[in-house]
Amino acid sequence: MKKDVLIIGLSSLPGGGKDYIADILTEKYGFYKISPGDIIREKLSKMKKGKISREEQQKLQGILRKKYGKDYVMELCMKRIKSVKKDRIAIAGIRFPNDIKFFKRQKGVKFYNIFVYAPVMVRFKRTMDRKRIDAPSSYKEFLNGDRNERKIFNLKETEKLSDFRLENSENESAELNEKIKRIIEKTM
Repeated sequence: MKKDVLIIGLSSLPGGGKDYIADILTEKYGFYKISPGDIIREKLSKMKKGKISREEQQKLQGILRKKYGKDYVMELCMKRIKSVKKDRIAIAGIRFPNDIKFFKRQKGVKFYNIFVYAPVMVRFKRTMDRKRIDAPSSYKEFLNGDRNERKIFNLKETEKLSDFRLENSENESAELNEKIKRIIEKTM
């Protein structure tokens, strides 16, 4: 009998640490990392050169969901999951409540979602430090982006549907690694 694929989704506001947690899952626990945001950015980069704003990414995701259905981006993730043939996957960027519902419905999948928290100033510093093309240019822009993310993605509901909550105010702490280890043990 074929073993179910273990998929751990990670949700947070920008700078919360979902990619960092996914990297830990990759390095320490043998997970393969997939980012829906990277998939959206790949699609946008084929359409446009130069800086791709967060608003453009959100707009494209909305267009794709309207045109192809609310599960379209998660279907693209699932297609990638099947192509890599790994039994442990970390998805850094589960946004919508429906994203969680999509993976919970999949046959041959054990899905758990972790909602990652970090204080607003910590998240702002992280987004500035990573120097991504879609980084905000000011604290005010960052806060506006937060409001948009909460509203567009219905993150309150995503948080409610999550299986675990993880506070991440300090990347690289022994305490964070221990919390991740305990979550992994509960999913295996």
